[in-house]
Amino acid sequence: MEPMDMVGKSKEDVSLPKATMFKIIKEMLPPDVRVARDAQDLLVECCVEFINLISSESNEVCNRGEKKTIAPEHVLKALQVLIH
Repeated sequence: MEPMDMVGKSKEDVSLPKATMFKIIKEMLPPDVRVARDAQDLLVECCVEFINLISSESNEVCNRGEKKTIAPEHVLKALQVLIH
């Protein structure tokens, strides 16, 4: 059985739309720079992990405040916690 990283979702089920991510990557670089497909896939995986990390910390901040819904201030506080 696969380990579950999130309630009801295995790690493979959680993703970002690759075409959109590849477009963002391409737009952020100078026109003469090319990125290998493996590097693009790795960047997408890093983005997913970053979002998971922020979500997890935001949830902890939310729970400490005895709230049930993650609000923008919880996300901002999570970012502050993670950079220190």
